[in-house]
Order: sequence, then structure tokens, then C-alpha cells
Amino acid sequence: MSSLDPITMATQLATYDVQPFQNRYQMQADSYQAQMTALGKVESALREFRTAVNAMNSTDSNVIKNSASISQEGFFSAKADAKALAGSYQVFVEQVATAHQLSTGMPANLDSTTEVPTTGTLDFTIDGESLSLDLSTLDSDGDGKATMADLVSAINNDPDNPGVNATLVRSNGQTHFMLSSTETGVANTINVSASGTGATWFEDAFANTSDISTPQDAVIWLGAEGTGLKLENSSNTFTGVIDGVDLTVSKAQVSGEAPLTLNIGADSEATKEQINQFIDAYNTLMSTIDEHTGIGGEDKSRGVLASDPTLRSIESQLTSLVRGEYEELRLSQIGIEIDRSGTMTLDASKFEEAQTNNSAALEAMFNGDGNLLDSIDAMATPFLQSASGLFTSRKDTLQQNISRIDDKQSTLDRKYDMAYNRYLKQFTQMNTLMTQMNQTMGMFG
Repeated sequence: MSSLDPITMATQLATYDVQPFQNRYQMQADSYQAQMTALGKVESALREFRTAVNAMNSTDSNVIKNSASISQEGFFSAKADAKALAGSYQVFVEQVATAHQLSTGMPANLDSTTEVPTTGTLDFTIDGESLSLDLSTLDSDGDGKATMADLVSAINNDPDNPGVNATLVRSNGQTHFMLSSTETGVANTINVSASGTGATWFEDAFANTSDISTPQDAVIWLGAEGTGLKLENSSNTFTGVIDGVDLTVSKAQVSGEAPLTLNIGADSEATKEQINQFIDAYNTLMSTIDEHTGIGGEDKSRGVLASDPTLRSIESQLTSLVRGEYEELRLSQIGIEIDRSGTMTLDASKFEEAQTNNSAALEAMFNGDGNLLDSIDAMATPFLQSASGLFTSRKDTLQQNISRIDDKQSTLDRKYDMAYNRYLKQFTQMNTLMTQMNQTMGMFG
């Protein structure tokens, strides 16, 4: 009578006891994990689509792109948004805006270690805003002393600074104490005085300043110099002087020169490029949803999220939005079609025609308050919120299911160990009996 291998027999029988449960738990875990992966891919596609939407719907971006060109570069630049009307304009740059810079009448032997008074105040006024710097605050270590470097730091770092920078500039072996306005224009002229310091040289220095750069406003003419419309601005950027156009001047022309020509026109290529990014992101999202929600067929497996309510909701809401009417227009009317398979395409010539003939309505359709892009963003937000979004909730639920299966698997492992030990004990005892019987039979052999 041959002996048995207790370990092999115990392993086989214990595995047989738990294997059906292991297989079922593994299938469930694989299913939950596949759903989590699919949800992650759809969530990523939805985020990318919303990013494309927001790129077209921000405060400094629009669907319709216009371009601005200037007959001669170097004097001003122009930026045209969707509201700009196509046309040609004459612009003459008379003067650029400059900031106020002044040098104080400090002693010739001034340097960063020169001591300054620690009593009294240094007062600034710029464009109606004031700063009264208490000089006693310059003595940070309590030794009764403060330096010119301490004064510079105190001015520049004061939270109530009205828009002035202090610097120490070395030139021809001499250090100068300079003040500069942070903004251009006459309104930003620096007014400064010192009082109550007990130091005549210090107060005289701020009473006897010399302009390094005189503040002035920018001046342009829409039309010829002297006969057109004169415009002045403290900044070098003129916003909305021409509807939808910002002008930034950089260099003055010589008096008597002819004005420069500014041409505003539609930038159809830039507009189409942005629309195509929107279309590509939409198609990627919808194809990703279809991939994971398909019911399957002869040559296709069933999607792991087939009939999933979250994904069906996204698909249904988004389809309704892109097929809706905004400003009495539909996407199909401007050349953006959706075929039977749900793929979005662009008829470039039809879209260009809509842009040329009805750009304002087209822009309002996409970017108007509560219209297409706003509606898409509002639809996507509940799904994508980081803490309470529907994707987060779904994935949390699936992760909890996987955790419960892990707990069941741990219980099953304990059951296996108990069965293995029981079988091992039984087969070890049986093997011992068989060995004894073989020995007994051998005595009579």
C-alpha cells in the first residue's frame, strides 16, 4: 500500500474548497477596476473638452478672431478682439507716456551706509494717494540709528506705498537717491517732503529735487495731427478707443508726418483653428463615451459601462446643447455638422461665410451670456468638481466595492488556511496509519 503526500493532498482539497469564491471575487474586482479605469478616461476627456471650451470663453479670448496690421511698425501695436469691426483707420502718435523720475539733493558723499534721521516723517502723495513714513520705524534694532539703505527698503516695502520706488544709483563715483513713479502719466507725479526730522540737510534734499524724467501722458490722434480726434491717456495703452481694439504706443512720430494706417480684418485661419480644437475635443469625448458604453455585437465586446447612467447623462445633455439654438442660430447653420454616428465636422467654406456676413451673431451664439459655451461649462461642472463631483462619487463607490472584496479575500485566505491545516492533519494521520500497516504486512511477508 503506497503512502500519501499530505501536503499535496491538503493543498489540492483546500484550494478546491475556496477556488469558486476566489474566481467570483476576482471577476468582481476586475469588473470594478475596469469601470474605474473607463470612468477615469471619460473624466479626462470631459476635462479636456471643458478646457477647450474655456479657452474660447475667457475674458481675453473669443471664438471669432480678428487681426490688426499697421502700415509701419515701431510706433504702436494693436490688438483686436471679436467686437472689432473690419475697417481702415488713421493714427498719429504725438507723444508716449512717461513715468516721473527725480533725484533728491542729497550730499555728494552719500552712500548706502549714510545715516538718516530717525525722527519726523517723510511724506509722499501720488495721484491722490498718500504715504506718511514714520522715520522712527527705520531703527529696527533699537540702536537709535538707520541708514540710507534702510530708508530705501522701508519706502519700497511699505504696504501703503502709493506707487513710488526708491533706489540708490551710483554714477561717476557719486551715489544718488532717486525716486520713480511705478505708473506713467502726469497724474502720477511724485510729491515728496520731509518734516520734523531735526536734520536740515535731509529736509532740504527732498525740498530741492531735480527731474530726471518729466511725467507726461500719451497723446494720439485718430486721423491727421491737428485735425483728427485728439486722445490723451496716462497709460501707453488706449483701451477701446476703436470698438474692440486696444492700441499700445511705443514711439512718437515727428510732427508733420503722415498718420499711420491701421487695418482691422477677420482672421479666418485663427478662428477656424480654434473651432477645430473645439470639434476635436468634442469628438474625442463622445468617442470615449461610446467606446465604454457600447452594447456590443458580433465583432465588438460590450462596454464595461454599458447603460451607465452618469455617462448617458453626459452624452444626452451635451448632445442636446450642441444641437440647440442660440441667438436664433444652430451650429448646422454656420457649417458645424453632426453626422449619424455623432461625429462633429466643419464645413470650412460655410463657416467662413457665416464669419464674414454675421460675425457678431456668431460670436454671441458661442460667447453670449448663457449661450453655448456657458451652457457647456455649466453642464460639465457638476461632474468634474474635485470633492463632490459625480465622477469622484462614482469612483469612490467603486473603490469601496474593491475594498470590500479585499476584505472577503482576507476572510477566504483564513478559510483556506483552516481547511489546509485540517486536511494536512487528517492526511498526516492517514499516512501514519498506512505506514504502520505497511510495516505490519511486511512482518508477515
